[in-house]
Amino acid sequence: MNRMAEKIQAARRKAKLTEKELAKKCGLSVGYIIQIESGKKIIKEEFADKILKALGEKTERLEVEAPKTEQEKASAKPVRNQSVQSHVTVKPNAQWADALAGVIKNYPVIDCLTNKVVENRELPILNKKIAGYHPEKIMFVRASNNDAKDFRIRKNDIVTVALTTEIQNGQVYVFEVNNKKYIRQIRKENNSKISLYKNIHDEEPEVTELSKVKILGKCVQVEFKL
Repeated sequence: MNRMAEKIQAARRKAKLTEKELAKKCGLSVGYIIQIESGKKIIKEEFADKILKALGEKTERLEVEAPKTEQEKASAKPVRNQSVQSHVTVKPNAQWADALAGVIKNYPVIDCLTNKVVENRELPILNKKIAGYHPEKIMFVRASNNDAKDFRIRKNDIVTVALTTEIQNGQVYVFEVNNKKYIRQIRKENNSKISLYKNIHDEEPEVTELSKVKILGKCVQVEFKL
């Protein structure tokens, strides 16, 4: 961490502000504040002045350290193979996690057959939404077979699911029966029964009691790997 980064961090902590609060106060992004404090980004004078004003500090407090004289340079111990690092690894702390919680969300991808998490995804929240839905209203599952191939969902494809319990006839849903997840097209026959279609031309769909099925959500997007 360079001297300027240290002073910004010290001034922020003195003001008892989080990175997120400081970013909002001075009109900058949270990521930019974090990069400055970690030493990963060299701050411009105009932004240094803006941060200082937001913290109620004087600009001089964050001036770059004066260059050393030739005598001071000569007396300094040489550092072998000294180079400027372009990437700095910084261990996230609780404040970072709190700041990033509003812009990035982590989702587990669950396999339909095993109910195990097969991978995790970190997705950016854009305009308070992910894939067009509220971040708390979606989930991700991995198809475990080719039962829904007629609906362009094949084994190992990742399906984005919009959480809902309402049934729209002809839509493809993820649901649970006896703690096992399935992907089928659903049609509600009446208030107590539903038909489950494996393919578009399924003339003999499985008909079951609605009470035995736990609707998790509607399939809205599918992702496959080449």
